[in-house]
Amino acid sequence: MPKKLRIATLGIHHETNTFASNKTTMAEFERSGLQTYAVQRGQQYYDMHKSAQTSMAGFIQASEKHNFELVPLIFAATDPAGTISKEVFNTIGGEALEMLESQGPFDAILINQMGAAVSEEYPDMDGELARRVRTIVGPDVPVAMTLDLHANVSKLMAEVTDALVIYKTNPHIDAIPRAHDACDLVVRMATENWRPAKWLEQPPMVVGIFQHDTRDMPMKAVIDDLESVLRLPGIVGGSIGQGYPWSDVYENGLSCYVLHEDSIDKAKKAAQWIARRAWSNRKYLYKPVGPSPSEAVGYALTQAALKSKKPGPIVLLDVGDNIGAGSSGDSTFLLSEALKQNARSWLQTIRDPEAIDMCIKAGIGKSITVNIGGKADSLHGKPVELTGRITRMSDGRFEDGGTVHAGWRFFDAGTTVVIESNEGPTVALVTSRVGNMSREQFYSLGYRPEDFDIVVAKGVVSPRPAYQPIASEMVTVNTPGATSGDMSTFRYKHLRKSLYPLDLNAQYAHD
Repeated sequence: MPKKLRIATLGIHHETNTFASNKTTMAEFERSGLQTYAVQRGQQYYDMHKSAQTSMAGFIQASEKHNFELVPLIFAATDPAGTISKEVFNTIGGEALEMLESQGPFDAILINQMGAAVSEEYPDMDGELARRVRTIVGPDVPVAMTLDLHANVSKLMAEVTDALVIYKTNPHIDAIPRAHDACDLVVRMATENWRPAKWLEQPPMVVGIFQHDTRDMPMKAVIDDLESVLRLPGIVGGSIGQGYPWSDVYENGLSCYVLHEDSIDKAKKAAQWIARRAWSNRKYLYKPVGPSPSEAVGYALTQAALKSKKPGPIVLLDVGDNIGAGSSGDSTFLLSEALKQNARSWLQTIRDPEAIDMCIKAGIGKSITVNIGGKADSLHGKPVELTGRITRMSDGRFEDGGTVHAGWRFFDAGTTVVIESNEGPTVALVTSRVGNMSREQFYSLGYRPEDFDIVVAKGVVSPRPAYQPIASEMVTVNTPGATSGDMSTFRYKHLRKSLYPLDLNAQYAHD
């Protein structure tokens, strides 16, 4: 009877916005808005994900399908934010590598990463972790790494792993099937002593955040090209990395990655075909769009007043304060316009621990005047004075077992207070930077977004699975901030010298 394979999994999952003012320290990794525990070890890692829709949930399912022993070592994930401290990588990364060494040997390794982690010491922290894993397990143990579609894929990641497997969807709703793909590959590698031929192709271009939705053109065309390649004889895998625009790293930009049964030339040819077609469409794959905050609020109010309007709220997507991309969560540009334009049926969150403390001292049911938001930095507007009644207080924990971006299930917004303002807007003040990717955030507080004319979701694509089913319309608003959709507003230092659209004359050698 063949020996049962023993496969380990570990990961440090982070999306690093190098322009964000809020650095990612050990304190941030001690709690997470995305999970009950920010760092999970052993059985806790298994239990936290078994009922979710994450990559780890896919690993668990695949272990049952293939009958291998899945050994969960450690998984750390916290909310997207600024550069990761040296201490975080040394502490959590060090523990992960020590576990890998002490609990081995293993027949294969599954590294569960996001793919856009930047630490003070390592601009390509994902690649550095993978390199160290490879050093420990040696050249003969299969290593696959799963990545988020927003990964800034590096040559190091591709070189030290045997397979990269990246989500195909944004909103991210395919973490489980892609995890299955990764497991299928490593099981075959481990049992057949086989390795696929691989090629990473990176045309010098960035995909704009407004074009990241894979269900819509022009990004859908890139994914369709990938699917065409995956149907070719001999192709055993392939991925697209959209890139993460707010990481000031050399690898920032689009990546095309293909695995072939045995031919590097055929993997290269397929990857370059995808890259050339994306390059030819580069002007459409980067295009800041959307109304200004003033225009968006005016439009939403006009539409909400129409008797012919479809049922459901108008959802304003706050691009510049995209929490899921590392922003502060306390932008006031849209709320300020709501007050200026007398928007009354309005629902949103704002992160403000200071205002929460004042509300707690005042007590539930009391009226209060408080300045909210605009306190994290100078990028997200000024504090807004709000007068109203404190209607709810909560520990901020909620759960969503439905379709959620990236498959997260357990959320923690920290201490949460709701103010129904005299001016009209209802604002949920939160402690943690939890992206608005679940309606349960409001349901758990006793509010139904469906009952409001206008709802603000701080994000671009991640809120869509939650809010699209109830929205009469979703409006992407070109707000300023640490996650602005306009790359020209940032001062990059480490990108490739000639990268479209920062260099409109950029050339691609294989065009």
